[in-house]
Amino acid sequence: MPAKAKLFIALAIIPGLVMLSLGVSHWESADPVRFTIYLLLALVASTLKVRLPGITGSVSLNFLFILIGVAQLSFPETLALGAVATVMQCVWKSGTRPCIPQVMFNVSALTMAITTAHFMYHLPQIQQVDGRMPVLLALAACFFFLTNTVLVASVLSLVETRPFMRVWHQCYYWSFPYYLIGVGVASLVSYSSQYVGWRTALLILPIMYLIHLHHRLSVERHTAEDRIKQ
Repeated sequence: MPAKAKLFIALAIIPGLVMLSLGVSHWESADPVRFTIYLLLALVASTLKVRLPGITGSVSLNFLFILIGVAQLSFPETLALGAVATVMQCVWKSGTRPCIPQVMFNVSALTMAITTAHFMYHLPQIQQVDGRMPVLLALAACFFFLTNTVLVASVLSLVETRPFMRVWHQCYYWSFPYYLIGVGVASLVSYSSQYVGWRTALLILPIMYLIHLHHRLSVERHTAEDRIKQ
């Protein structure tokens, strides 16, 4: 691994783990049962991965529960959920066994992404302008997506010695539409929970599973077509 890549990973891991430690140390949970169920569902969602063409990386359904967590859970709960789900995504049926620095980097990157998303969602100035949940969650998701993909694309470009914009475009092209649909589903779940309760609102989630299957089949078809062309 190039020295620049090692330095970047180290510089990302340190603030990420500090944020995670400080956030979780101020633990608060208004509904431990809801947090536990969301965490278990996020772990299951982490096993539903789609490997992105052209880059070493994958996207899983756990981002859906992170967005729901930003809207419904406390900041420490969302950080804990995201960290545990990320570890599961890294180790579950991975082609090669991930090393500890790789897992730590992914956890740190997601921690920083959650921090920016949570900050934007709960920013008073924005809530005063437009306090509607779908708008706030869409804004939070954009910052979550940008923070996470920029960090991941940066380290991949350094490790694979490829132009950053080319790597980031691969992340953007295959995952951004997936995120947009996820924002809609997360907004629907969070909004519905205010009226029918969070347990009943979870019945909406199978919609996202069907979207995941469609996205996975689209990526697999694209990959197969590229192999045929080659």
